[in-house]
Amino acid sequence: MEGEAGVRWNEWEPGTLARAAAEGKLIFLDIGATWCHWCHVLDRTSLADPRVVKMLNEDFVSVRVDTDRRPDINERYNQGGWPTTAVLLPDGKLLTGATYLPPDALAGILEKCRDFYRRDRERIDEYLRSAEAAEAEEPAAERGAAPPAPRPEDLPLVKHSVLSVYDPVHPGFFREPKFPVTDILAFLRDAWFLEENREMGETLLRVLRTMGASGVFDPVEGGFFRYATRRDWTVPHYEKMLSDNAELLALYAAAYERTKDASFFTTGRDILRFLFVKLYDPGTGAFFGSQDADETYYPLPAAERARRFPPAVDRTVFSEYNGRMVSALVAGHRAFGPPSGGEAGNDSLLSRAERLAGFLHDSLWRREAGQARFLERPGVAQDPPFGFLSDHAAVATAYLDLFDATGKDDYLRFAEEALSYAVAHLYREEAAGFIDRRPAADDFGVLSTPVYPFAPNAQAVAALMRFARDADREDLFGIAVRALCGLSTEFDRRGAFAASYGNALLLYWKGNPGKACLRGDPACDATG
Repeated sequence: MEGEAGVRWNEWEPGTLARAAAEGKLIFLDIGATWCHWCHVLDRTSLADPRVVKMLNEDFVSVRVDTDRRPDINERYNQGGWPTTAVLLPDGKLLTGATYLPPDALAGILEKCRDFYRRDRERIDEYLRSAEAAEAEEPAAERGAAPPAPRPEDLPLVKHSVLSVYDPVHPGFFREPKFPVTDILAFLRDAWFLEENREMGETLLRVLRTMGASGVFDPVEGGFFRYATRRDWTVPHYEKMLSDNAELLALYAAAYERTKDASFFTTGRDILRFLFVKLYDPGTGAFFGSQDADETYYPLPAAERARRFPPAVDRTVFSEYNGRMVSALVAGHRAFGPPSGGEAGNDSLLSRAERLAGFLHDSLWRREAGQARFLERPGVAQDPPFGFLSDHAAVATAYLDLFDATGKDDYLRFAEEALSYAVAHLYREEAAGFIDRRPAADDFGVLSTPVYPFAPNAQAVAALMRFARDADREDLFGIAVRALCGLSTEFDRRGAFAASYGNALLLYWKGNPGKACLRGDPACDATG
């Protein structure tokens, strides 16, 4: 297919590798996203440069991948951000890579790789064989020594890692750029709620108040931008993501539920306004993936925006992000109560959550294949990938939240389906964890290398523990505990980004024990 800059793009599929091998060409891999500002810059500059276009079309086989649609490819090839610009051998192994490269730099890299590959293929192959042999031992070392039981000292260590990167001058985490790191904020919330940890709660509230009044929040149309480039939460990158806004809605709802502070209600209401006006699909009850960045549109006041075309919306429906939206709507219903009309309509947020959950199950779930990663907009051929851990963890969590809110057994059954699929196809007992996706017979490149993604593993552990306690399933609780121990082998290398592991630990030690007391469950023991 033709790109805007004239690059002939190919799909990520086995035939692409076969073509590269048959023609003796390297593969140029571009990983981006519809919402990614610098991806658009790459298209307008480097990928529109005549030298680059000519070289890519004549000397390379070019592949473009969307990170939201194929997180498995992004996990294995990302070079530190988006866009990722990588050069692969015809068998899919990485030769070199970078993020955004201006035209001269990209042309220079492509020329060097092309010439090097033409004249010295044997040397490249030998180098990569050596590197591959060294890397082969790394996964075993990373996950091969799980402790026999969760370690009580891990939770204080995660707390220390999180609080050590807190910025008290401009409340948030790390210096700059400033992201609304929702995993960290959710850990603060859970420590506050489950442990009555005042320090964690006060830190969360300071960050939420700061973000809600900062340049990273859109005061005209509502919703949060992806991040701010400066320490003081100014100069934002203007893309708006369903995933971020769903998780932030749940956090602001929790803060309002606990404090009744009107500022949290106002911010939560304005997140909902953005979501329902810009990303909601009334035909299905689902939410689209993102709204694009536009540096000229968003700084305008309301009257001037009204005269402009708004930034484009990616109308793809993603299972993972809509699962998070179900959970956010449940949290919003619990905190804000019945609606009083307005942009979100007259339906309760809980009924909206139930409708969305029904759509996720009826339209994106297949018993044999699992949860679909995404659904295209109407009228587009549907061939999404299935069987990603992050999707199953998110939708299972959504169903469990609905079960807690409604008591309806269907939601417990839906959660069981999603989690049972993950256990059957993704769990690896010998590694004490879940791989990121179900392997396929036609996997190529490094896709056949198992990856145990940290945060999705922690989220799957949390969902399994909740379901096991509700359904009296000691077998699944045992798997959850084993995978929790697997996370213990690597959390200390992740610093504050081990927060999702902290959430799972809090749930293990302090969570609701459910209707039945499972043998060896510390949450049950704690209740007597």
